[in-house]
Amino acid sequence: MKIKLLAVLVTFCFTALCSLTAVAQDHTRNWDNGNVVAVTEVHIKPGMFNAYINDLNNVWRKFIEEQMKDGSVVSYGMFANASAREGEPDLYLTVSYANWAAFDLGEEYFNKIRDNVLGSAEAMRSAGIKRGDLRTIGSSYNLQEVKFRD
Repeated sequence: MKIKLLAVLVTFCFTALCSLTAVAQDHTRNWDNGNVVAVTEVHIKPGMFNAYINDLNNVWRKFIEEQMKDGSVVSYGMFANASAREGEPDLYLTVSYANWAAFDLGEEYFNKIRDNVLGSAEAMRSAGIKRGDLRTIGSSYNLQEVKFRD
């Protein structure tokens, strides 16, 4: 009986010590939100890689660089998947926004950029149709950057 009581007491003490360790963990927030990164996965049709990159240079890049002028876009990038497996994207497009507010600039803001880059809504529709011959879009998602505080 004394051995059972001792075993229960030791188990209780061990459990109490472990729970004190959990309480003593540091839960302070030592990080801040950084940029918001929009990622688009692109599946390029066979033999169309160069044509698609040229299309991005003529339209997408100009559209993004217009947004960089007012600071809503911080940077952008293209990343080729060097060893894409079946079903994986060939290219990742990224756009880093200063914050979530960049997603709420409104239709008027984007129409102005569209008109500066392409000239009209019809030109944008036409470019979109042609782009469909070059690629298909896979997933698109947004990532919130997390930055350590110094």
